[in-house]
Amino acid sequence: MKGERKQHKSLSAIDLIERLHTWLIMEVSQGDPSRNTLRSYLGSTKSYLLWCEASGINFVAATDFDLKRYRAHLVQSKYRPGTISTYLAGVKRLYEALVDWGWRRDNPANELKARKDLTSRSERIISKYIPDRDTFLDLYKIPEENSIMGKRDRAILRILCYTGIRVSELCALNQDDLQLGKLPTLTIRAGKGRKRRHIPLGEIDADVLKDWLDLRSAFEGPDNETLLISLDHRTRGTRLSTRGARNIVNKYLEIAGIKKPGRSCHALRHSTATWLLEAGVPMQAIADLLGHSSVDVTAIYARVVDHRKYTPGDVLSRAIREALIQYQTNLAH
Repeated sequence: MKGERKQHKSLSAIDLIERLHTWLIMEVSQGDPSRNTLRSYLGSTKSYLLWCEASGINFVAATDFDLKRYRAHLVQSKYRPGTISTYLAGVKRLYEALVDWGWRRDNPANELKARKDLTSRSERIISKYIPDRDTFLDLYKIPEENSIMGKRDRAILRILCYTGIRVSELCALNQDDLQLGKLPTLTIRAGKGRKRRHIPLGEIDADVLKDWLDLRSAFEGPDNETLLISLDHRTRGTRLSTRGARNIVNKYLEIAGIKKPGRSCHALRHSTATWLLEAGVPMQAIADLLGHSSVDVTAIYARVVDHRKYTPGDVLSRAIREALIQYQTNLAH
């Protein structure tokens, strides 16, 4: 135990991150964490270690007060409450590891929480989803149909808008996850919580994806199995990153004139769910499509649909119109 406590003094930041990476693989999600979960925890840890170094704090001996200072730093940096929670979750995992390694006796981050976001989830969705259905459904038509990049981008937008999958799930797709037979299907193997699901595709979905797949097979690279690849000069042929996918989506949202703060890939998922629910698709079917853990999670979109139906402006317009009709009827008599 004493040897363990002394070891951290000679351990570099890189070695620490590598050791934490190994620990997370064994300890998180029963030994089967997703790549995104690992990236989130390790990224949060790196940010915290950099802050400790800049603040002259020995992270191993950090106190509750030090961690509150770090939280204040995140708040002052204008991070959203959800982002702050993610950063603090990574810090908490770091200290769980330090306790497990015998470097500390306690976890100073146990009681550390981000301030509560007073904006309801339905309000956040309403502010981000795309309210014009035709604009949303035609988004995939914006990229050039005859260029390599255009075909890839059409496939990306078609998948996101017409299946509602997460951007992390999109980027994790392999070519053999796409079945284009009599019953076209997209298999999500790397879903949240490691849940696998199968999404039926329509005829146009299959055509758009086949157009890209026919070209994709010509690219040789380190990630031959992946479905969607980067076409940038430096990373050409490698698996498309989530950041790369977001940049692509943001580009076409800008072209369509509907880009706004907070509206990116996940807004497409919100929009898919909202429009499916408004079209009368059963909530359980939408929950299965989106990979929600419970239909209660999906129920939030019912509030968005209600918001569309019963906005004050619409209600007032109907009331004024009905009053005007009644007034004209009275005059006629």
